[in-house]
Amino acid sequence: MADRRGRTSIRAAAPFLAAVVALAACSSTPSPTPAPPTASPVVTSAPSIAASLALPSVAPTPSAPPVETQASGAAQCEPADIKASHGRVEGAAGSIFTTVVLSPAFACSVDLYPAFGLRDANGAILVGGAAGGSGRIELDPELTYETNVRLANWCADDPVFPLRFELILGGGASEEVTGGSFPEEGDVPPCNGVTAGRILEAGPWAPRP
Repeated sequence: MADRRGRTSIRAAAPFLAAVVALAACSSTPSPTPAPPTASPVVTSAPSIAASLALPSVAPTPSAPPVETQASGAAQCEPADIKASHGRVEGAAGSIFTTVVLSPAFACSVDLYPAFGLRDANGAILVGGAAGGSGRIELDPELTYETNVRLANWCADDPVFPLRFELILGGGASEEVTGGSFPEEGDVPPCNGVTAGRILEAGPWAPRP
């Protein structure tokens, strides 16, 4: 009898014990860990169109100083201040050429591009050459200077020889270029065209090496 009661009590208590165990299991289950908050995306402002099209600033480039023409503080050369002479006369390609050497006695200035002239034996002007460029040059009495001269296109009768070859200075003055007649009799250059006129031209003065 006692065994029956005991088994009956155990059977009656079994559902209660199962409920208690299930409740304990539920209460001991750890609560789920919450997910970390999602970071909000950072929105950066796009550059403006004006900023993207703006050109980089460029510092202004300093302008080059103007090129100065050769200034001279020396006085204009007078005929007594200089001596001019020419060397050998040569001909080529319908022209005749010579080199004029200039020797200053004092510091003075002349046109960088000289003008020369020719007169016949009676003093009549045959050719009045014009300067081939601008500027002045100050002559050093310790140096000598030279320039190459060309005469061409003589479309006229032969002049009265000997000819006076002269360096034209400022103020109407001139200095005779010694060394003989330029050109000599019978050596005038040929005519290359009457419309061009007689040509007497020279390059710039340069110190002799």
